[in-house]
Amino acid sequence: MIFRIPGSSGPAGFSILSRGMRAFFVSAGLLFFVGCSSIDVAVQYQSDVMDRTFPNQERTGLLVTEEQNGSENPGGDSETGPQTGKERIRVVVMPIQVHGEKWGGQFSDAIALHLMKTGKFDVLERSYLERVLREQHLQQTGLIDPDTGAKIGRILGARFIIVGEAIPLRYQDTAGNYHDNMVDTCTIKIIDVESAAHYAIIRKEPGIAWDWPYRFMWVLPLTMIWDREDILIDSSQYDEIASQVVTKFVNTLQYGAPGL
Repeated sequence: MIFRIPGSSGPAGFSILSRGMRAFFVSAGLLFFVGCSSIDVAVQYQSDVMDRTFPNQERTGLLVTEEQNGSENPGGDSETGPQTGKERIRVVVMPIQVHGEKWGGQFSDAIALHLMKTGKFDVLERSYLERVLREQHLQQTGLIDPDTGAKIGRILGARFIIVGEAIPLRYQDTAGNYHDNMVDTCTIKIIDVESAAHYAIIRKEPGIAWDWPYRFMWVLPLTMIWDREDILIDSSQYDEIASQVVTKFVNTLQYGAPGL
């Protein structure tokens, strides 16, 4: 038996299915449309930093998982015991230069925090960094050239040094409330200490920093719960930008590409 909706020419089940398929494809299209991240990454793929860091590793990236490392040496050395992972990469995070604001140090601390949470990096403590910079009569801002950055990195025994600058955003929402500690645009440069060249440059464009959680927040409820203003405010907080920057950096090191 086939049921028909009054005024329609097709079966009710087919009509409902067609509407569901249309909604699915519209949602998928929206998800793809907003899937273009506003945080872009440029990498020097011709750099020999990968070979110098882990010469025996394939060119898929600098980092390996503990499982991969364990498969290469499952028993470990009889004297040193099982190997639990590669040596951590030492990174120095310079204070980010935030124009007209005083939270550049907090921004760099957020980047350092998210680096440490990966368990793959040894991040130098900022107070020690500032003391060394004073002793060497070097500036403590993100506005340094690769040669100076490499010099700082060599003094501190680091493999990478992270510098950058940002333009803040002070946003007034539709209710008249002001929101601070937001990043409008920023450029984060990762300097390869040994070559004194940029390994990668990560830049956030103005607007929403579309990461996958925000894409689903926007598409799946069809904006009935979160609107673009909510996502803009949440995704532009400097701690969220720091998290996305670190994710792009880690993906580039591990897989040779920053991901979507």
